Amino acid sequence: MKKVAGAALCVLALTLAGCGNDGTSPGTGTTSSTTTTHPNQPAGPIDCPADLKRGHCTKCYYTGGASGETQCQGCSDPYKLNGQACTVSCSDMPAPAAKPGMPDSAMAYNGMTWPSLCFDEDEIHFFTVGDWGGVCSWTDGKCTDSSNPYAAKQPDLKGKPWPMPNRHGAPLQEPIDWMAQGLVADRMKEKVAELKKEGKAPKFILNVGDNFYPGGVDTHCDNGSPHDAVFTQSQFSQIFEQVYPVEDLGNIEWWSVLGNHDYGGVCYIKGWDQQIFYTFKPDGRWVMPAQYWHRKVQFQTFSVDFWFLDTNILDTQNPADNPDHNLCSARSNPGLHCENTRYPASNGSDPATCSATGPTSPDDCVKWFEKLWADQKTWFTAAVAKSDADWQIVVMHHPPSYTPGRGASVLHWADIARSAGIDLIVSGHKHEQKVYYQRATGGADLEDTAWVITGGGGGVTAEMLPTSSGYDDAYGFMDMSISLNELEIAAISHGGVNGKYIERSRTKVAPRLKPSVDAVDDMEITV
Repeated sequence: MKKVAGAALCVLALTLAGCGNDGTSPGTGTTSSTTTTHPNQPAGPIDCPADLKRGHCTKCYYTGGASGETQCQGCSDPYKLNGQACTVSCSDMPAPAAKPGMPDSAMAYNGMTWPSLCFDEDEIHFFTVGDWGGVCSWTDGKCTDSSNPYAAKQPDLKGKPWPMPNRHGAPLQEPIDWMAQGLVADRMKEKVAELKKEGKAPKFILNVGDNFYPGGVDTHCDNGSPHDAVFTQSQFSQIFEQVYPVEDLGNIEWWSVLGNHDYGGVCYIKGWDQQIFYTFKPDGRWVMPAQYWHRKVQFQTFSVDFWFLDTNILDTQNPADNPDHNLCSARSNPGLHCENTRYPASNGSDPATCSATGPTSPDDCVKWFEKLWADQKTWFTAAVAKSDADWQIVVMHHPPSYTPGRGASVLHWADIARSAGIDLIVSGHKHEQKVYYQRATGGADLEDTAWVITGGGGGVTAEMLPTSSGYDDAYGFMDMSISLNELEIAAISHGGVNGKYIERSRTKVAPRLKPSVDAVDDMEITV
């Protein structure tokens, strides 16, 4: 359980990482006893120190004398004493709820808690990736032998997706910019193989959106097809299933959110709802049951709450403004890049309307996204404040250097991160790989909350020019490991033309505790 800390905050910080240091912490194992100096303390019950409390100890015993040990003798539910450590066995946990069925509407499950998971391990790996789904065709979304414009120079690219050009006239770095998604996918496959040999295969992938460039799933949000028609959709097959095959990555789930390009990039009428419906493909690994949702995961010695948010209000403006970066653009709903002739609405219905969910017009679009954000802000801020998990992780498309919301719905990430003890924010949108922790750079100072931009998945050309050697932060993914007392982030490059394994950085993160009740009362928090 993540404790509310007052004076114990620095005690635990010293145990985990040292007060005021760079966040590097010494170990990941479970603490079962603490050597404590109490010169005249007789043997007997004692208040559990911070490190044992974090390990779910509720009853402690001091063995006596100047060199005695404080031992754990009781645990909070559902943990049980195993030797002197508190652990959970998944076989003792209640069976998770059944996976819900296909919803009638893509918004039906907004705010839901997806069935929980349990792993009988005290340390696991997971990956993060974003902005990864390249272009198959500018017309019908299908990769063919003649669709890739770079295949003439590099024949092995024939029939494969390519990154959407987005460097605004700046030159491409050949051949890296031709094949970035494939390079990153290859490095992911190699890392999975390495971790499997060590018995540490990743358990899931956090996907921060912009899953299909240039404008999401190439169909109208009101196309009239059965919800399960997406199960055979070519973009999912050619850009997701074939690029990240089960036989190489394992049948691990992709826990996902929508990015602005998944709505259409410059419109809202593309098939964003289809990405939600793909969650319900039998035996599938895609998990995006709603625009915003939650999942809890239990491990042997700790638990994690994950929140998945839709921050795409940040790409909405007055319909007459900024048509190149505005989901609510009057020019494109329908129109340029989102033409009704290419992505027709069903049975002659209004092409500017997503009839099952909204928005219904460019003018309604701004209000629709404002309500979507206001509703989830209310849901999220209440839920994360009540979280009793050992770690809190937020997954969203836009980095926390952006401030979502308007008026009363504005959410300042530094404030909610501090008050709720959020440990990690995983984001994308910017096409690069960056890790920020305990430093006021990148446009946001989240203090002891780590945050990453993992938007270098290769579906779009990177912000920076990549190098042929691979020693850059243009494209890549992140391999994270988590235990009771430590989260470690390894940023891994695309590897360049030679496909090298290049670890660009490694960052160790200590848990961020919620402040004491008195401190919260004194805070001026803007959410």
